[in-house]
Amino acid sequence: MNVITITREFGSGGAELARLLAAALGWNLLDRELLHSAGQVGEIPDAELERLDEQAISMSDLFRLRPPHQKYLDGLRRVAVEAAERGRVILVGRGARHLLGERSGCLHLRLVAPQAWRAERLARLEGKAPEVALAECMKVDRTRRRFHRCFFGETANDSSHYDLVVNTGRVPLQDVADTIVELVRVPVHASPEIGHGEKGDGSVSSAKRVLTLSREFGAGDQGFAPPLAERLGLRIYDRKLLERQAVRLGVPESELEKFDEQPAGVFGQLLPDSFYHKYIKALEQLSHELADGGEVLLVGRGGSWFLRDRPNAFHVHLTATLATRVRRVMEYRWVREEVARKLIARSDAQRRSFCHDCFGADWTDPLEYHLTVNSGRLGPLAVDAVARAAQRHWSRRGAARS
Repeated sequence: MNVITITREFGSGGAELARLLAAALGWNLLDRELLHSAGQVGEIPDAELERLDEQAISMSDLFRLRPPHQKYLDGLRRVAVEAAERGRVILVGRGARHLLGERSGCLHLRLVAPQAWRAERLARLEGKAPEVALAECMKVDRTRRRFHRCFFGETANDSSHYDLVVNTGRVPLQDVADTIVELVRVPVHASPEIGHGEKGDGSVSSAKRVLTLSREFGAGDQGFAPPLAERLGLRIYDRKLLERQAVRLGVPESELEKFDEQPAGVFGQLLPDSFYHKYIKALEQLSHELADGGEVLLVGRGGSWFLRDRPNAFHVHLTATLATRVRRVMEYRWVREEVARKLIARSDAQRRSFCHDCFGADWTDPLEYHLTVNSGRLGPLAVDAVARAAQRHWSRRGAARS
């Protein structure tokens, strides 16, 4: 791995993270330099280049014989590929992730954060009035969305295109940088085991560790949670959580499965004494009881939302491309491709509705988590990435409590 691309929402800290990584790794950094190198390749004047930078095609450009955007994009692609061939480089923005395609040896990051948090950060760092910073965030967000949609398609910012999506509103940039540096430098098979209750520096954290794992069907559930729990010394609660609910509610587990991570339905939402409401209430109580004890990994069942205000909880979402998920479901379930696709579509719809009905949340939105991890792209490194990031979170929480 010798190339890092950083796609970032305005104000989420992309430039600062790039500088931290470049200093720690001793790599070259191309941010504005990427832009001006592209201008030289395409022989685009600086004034024109600034107008084109991460902007969608304007109406006037559409009617030109050779739109300047085409020269701009061709120049960016050539510069990005040449930089990647040299290696040991960090490329910031300008669609570098998509310009490099599926080239090997690249780690693709995307940084997100709540818009209000980004505006407050900009106001603090640049001495701007809060309303001015917010207006700037909204404007740049719109132009960058149009740029990505125009040149790389409607799904350009989907989490499945990236190795890691980090919510910097929750994860400090220094923690992100330290985790990435370790992933780049340390082979996954050489990753040290992290024992129960340990921080990365050998001291003991006083925080009761809780990790919640939201996952897309086929994104690696069977091969991800067990090694992660073993690596961190956590107890897994997945089916166990459902079994404990059944005992608490006094119903057979087979009956409870009809409601497990399912949408509420009309009567479930309208009737406050419905079994569905009792199921959700019991699930919430169990989640908090387990979090009170700590040292647990809660898989699915709304854990990230029930425990969203717990400072010692680290929330992770597991994703992968549809092709990877289909292949895994075919292997796990021994089914044909069309059956695997139907199972995935049904599971996605059910989990989407469950999270929307119960929490008013989009279960795939990276802002709902600390970290969104692409298990298909990262492979074994996915466990390593989560373990290292989570340990830093708990270490920081433990230091804050001491």
